[in-house]
Amino acid sequence: MADGSHLRPEQRLRSGVISTRHLVFFVVAAAAPLTVLAGFAPLAYMIGGELTPLGYLIAGAVYLLFSVGFTTLSRYVKDAGAFSAYIRKGLGPTAGSGAAFLAYAAYTLGQIGFCAAAGLFASAALDKFLGVSLPWGLCAVLIGLGTGALSYFQVNVGARVLSVLLIAEIGILFVLAVAVLIKGTPNGLTVTAADPATWDAGTIGSLLVVSFLVYVGFEQTAVYGEEVKNPRVTVPRATYISVGLLTGIYTFMSWVILMAIGPANLPSLLATGNLSTIVFDVNNQYLGGAMTVVMELLVVTSFLAGVLALQNAGTRYLFSMSRQGLVHRKFARVNDRTGSPGAAAIFQTLLVVVAIAGFAVIGLDPYRQVVLWTNTPTILAVLVLQIATSVSVIAYFRREKHKESLWNRLIAPAVSIVTMAGALVLISTNLDLLTSLGSAGNLIMCSPLFVALIVGLIIGRKRAKSSPAVAQEINA
Repeated sequence: MADGSHLRPEQRLRSGVISTRHLVFFVVAAAAPLTVLAGFAPLAYMIGGELTPLGYLIAGAVYLLFSVGFTTLSRYVKDAGAFSAYIRKGLGPTAGSGAAFLAYAAYTLGQIGFCAAAGLFASAALDKFLGVSLPWGLCAVLIGLGTGALSYFQVNVGARVLSVLLIAEIGILFVLAVAVLIKGTPNGLTVTAADPATWDAGTIGSLLVVSFLVYVGFEQTAVYGEEVKNPRVTVPRATYISVGLLTGIYTFMSWVILMAIGPANLPSLLATGNLSTIVFDVNNQYLGGAMTVVMELLVVTSFLAGVLALQNAGTRYLFSMSRQGLVHRKFARVNDRTGSPGAAAIFQTLLVVVAIAGFAVIGLDPYRQVVLWTNTPTILAVLVLQIATSVSVIAYFRREKHKESLWNRLIAPAVSIVTMAGALVLISTNLDLLTSLGSAGNLIMCSPLFVALIVGLIIGRKRAKSSPAVAQEINA
């Protein structure tokens, strides 16, 4: 299962079509850095104040630590199932099956939320700039169909689209940073978060709820393991570049925006409660109205890039599950012309579009309900999968005697288990910061994850009992 040599030609993804550059575009686009800063930085400032950059730096450091074991195992597993394949390799087929269903549910929920947000911002942009009034639901459905079409065609076509969008959104952040540093700031340049005397455990703990959320997406490097050039090198390289790039963007830009506001002005700004447009206000102050219009449009394209990246991830998880016999075999067919998982891409597109249309018809609020109710479970599931992957790394290398360093196969994964488990507890116990649903509401919100995990475990267990080959897969 690790190398795909047992697969029929129609079940093999086209290899060698994705470079390191393309892979970085995919995973950073899924994280949507401009959208994250515009949408989550205000909440981070409310919670962490001047310590906000430190929160992003800590989360980035933890994910870099996780990447050590994650990329080490990637050298021995090449499967579009990514997390589920890694967990299957170390913990067995039943755990792998549960992880596959959980991951598919998580990324599909994330895609639905991103698509709803993209539709909302696209609707607002059309009305503001063109005077065209279209419901958010219709915009979201059109976006879902468009990204589905891109996903259906060759994956490197989508990579080219993502590269243009991502360069544009990072570009405007870079221009803003240069303008702030050249024009000067209200209180000069300070780095309060670098002083340990200012650190407060309670504040940092709450801040990590937000800072861990914004890195979701970097782990998708492994999803494309079968399609990249030289996966043993490309996947680890792209993972480290992606995490490093996101850490740099979030930490540096949150500091730049803080300096543009002025640390002394932050308390009064927090007191007014009007932080929702803070990034646009800073951009307007330093770059002017025209560039702020560009930023508003790039937020829409940032969501579009995120939808496409999550569409690709969900499609490949479904494709991998089908190859394992966990879902209908038809989803394992590859398009003869494009080399992409065509049947899975069509199903994924229809599933997301139908869900979006249903939410729109019953009148749910696209941001306060659809986005929060779908994207919050995504981060919880991804953290669970990351912890399980780190456990799997330790289990696999304890059983298989490969020449990997003690740091790569044991120490780094063990420390990442502890740190990410702590993050999971912090986020779980502070979910109301994001959802305001209360304990019962949060449990209902996460119920699709519980259902997916249980179904996956049951199917995996049945297959392991009925097939000796599956039962012995842990030793493959």
